Amino acid sequence: MDNLFVGINISKKAVTAAILSIVCILGCFINVLPVKAAVATESTVTPEMCSPAYWNGLAADKAGTVLMDTERIRQFNVAALKSEKANMNDITAMDASFNATELKANLAQSILAEAPQKPIFVNGTQVDTATYYNGIAQLVQATGWGEVVGPKYAVGVSQTQIKSIPTTDYIGYSAEDSDDEIILSGLRVNEPFLVKECAIVNNKMFYWGYSKGVSGWVLADDIAFCNGKSEWLDMWQTDVAGKDFVVVTNDYFTLSESHYAPATSGVKLTMGTTLKLVPDKDVPRNIATRGTWNNYVVYLPTRDANGNCVKQMALIAQNKDVSIGYLPMTSANMVKLSFDYLGDTYGWGGMLDSVDCSAFVGNVYKCFGIDMPRNTNWQKEVPGTCMNIEAMDTATKAATISQCIPGTPLYFAGHTMIYLGTVDGTSYVISALGSVVDSTGYLDVKQENTVAVTPLTVRRKNGTTWLENINGIVEPWKL
Repeated sequence: MDNLFVGINISKKAVTAAILSIVCILGCFINVLPVKAAVATESTVTPEMCSPAYWNGLAADKAGTVLMDTERIRQFNVAALKSEKANMNDITAMDASFNATELKANLAQSILAEAPQKPIFVNGTQVDTATYYNGIAQLVQATGWGEVVGPKYAVGVSQTQIKSIPTTDYIGYSAEDSDDEIILSGLRVNEPFLVKECAIVNNKMFYWGYSKGVSGWVLADDIAFCNGKSEWLDMWQTDVAGKDFVVVTNDYFTLSESHYAPATSGVKLTMGTTLKLVPDKDVPRNIATRGTWNNYVVYLPTRDANGNCVKQMALIAQNKDVSIGYLPMTSANMVKLSFDYLGDTYGWGGMLDSVDCSAFVGNVYKCFGIDMPRNTNWQKEVPGTCMNIEAMDTATKAATISQCIPGTPLYFAGHTMIYLGTVDGTSYVISALGSVVDSTGYLDVKQENTVAVTPLTVRRKNGTTWLENINGIVEPWKL
């Protein structure tokens, strides 16, 4: 018996040693294997499809055709501004004095009226909805301006958000809500904002007013007041055919860090931002200890301690993606710009300093000088630009879409995307999307929250395809 157990123990040790030797050898082998880097995509999207060159190559015969000259772009902007359903704000015409006492009372009432009829989570913690909104409304009423006053003219000095209520709190409908539900839109650096009211909430100042696309509340630290309307217009207003400004044509970049110019150091500039060029005769030898070789010299709005706008010179490195004046509106440019967002975070209403689907389309089109309305439904309301295809059967929709120019915005309720092209009978788009279901396999809803290339055969939560749901095609060049 003793000999038998000794034999068994020896066998166990031998087996253990052998296993360890094999694991060690395999580990060494695995360590020398090359790692294959792969980017995940929708199941039918190939690596080649993740490049603008692929799509522009398919449409090479029309990729470089200018779709709208400067006069047609001016006509579009006028039509959008005049269309009541497009909900654009003509902020340059809001000169009249107004009763601020009445306005703050109306704003306080609107905050109460807009309170959700369901629980809210403030910074991840559930609170009583009525109590929270009542508190905000009371502070607006108590701290807002009174009497008859005129509007104040401001511009953005940092990328920020316009909100439906004045607060820095994150408001969700669950503890894990990925959307800050009170964000309405983003506000770029040097984007105009017409101010008509103020409020102090939790020791922070907010201003209520209008951008071109929405009205709402902005944190005071993120905007600066110009000295009158003339200075304000000169700061941001551009001519569609002008060459005295640059427009940012990448998703974003930041200005160089500087110890000597803290107000312009590391400022984030996003697609569609426009900044006036400093005339050659006014360019100094050095700016914050730097020379100007291989840099664009621009005027950047900054904010002093009193909230006033200070126009400072700043340098944009030549390697950054900017255009002197707006880009020619071509299919190739629309596709290229849309891919500059590929893989970026989805940001509801401009949260996370990013884009949602309508801002994605709006920012791309802004690079041509086109002012798109803020929301998907509004973007379809510019007269003479939207083809309604809701009543078409799926086959007719597919055939109609396949004839679109790459870069064309497509729409269904709550979503917009940019058409890229059709391959083997399937049309593909790029968009800033939230949840989606792959075009193959079972109905597995994924929270992607990213800018992605997809076929129109991807599905919604209810199992229907995007193609089935598309109801509008917007073609600004057909105005």
